[in-house]
Amino acid sequence: ITVKGYAVSGGGRGIERVDVSIDGGKTWVEATKSQKAGIPYISDSENSDKWAWVLFEAEADITQMTEIVAKAVDIAGNIQPENVKDIWNLRGILNTSWHRVHVRAGHSNL
Repeated sequence: ITVKGYAVSGGGRGIERVDVSIDGGKTWVEATKSQKAGIPYISDSENSDKWAWVLFEAEADITQMTEIVAKAVDIAGNIQPENVKDIWNLRGILNTSWHRVHVRAGHSNL
């Protein structure tokens, strides 16, 4: 499957990398990044917009039920917190913890 998403940091800091895991965070692969189709995003390039979303993409082989996890790291070394409990607040604002999606591979009889 293709895992796609977006990442953004604050304060004009570029996204250094986005890591994707298909085993709940045990192992990671680095996703490719872009802002425009076919043009790679480079965090310290003056041609990359530090204030805009960075699109990411990674390929994965899913053969069973699993948890896909994504996390971003900005150029200052800030990493998304692993759990929402570490940043929870009464109004639920700024939940920027690792994004987790549970998926199940299956066969279709179409």
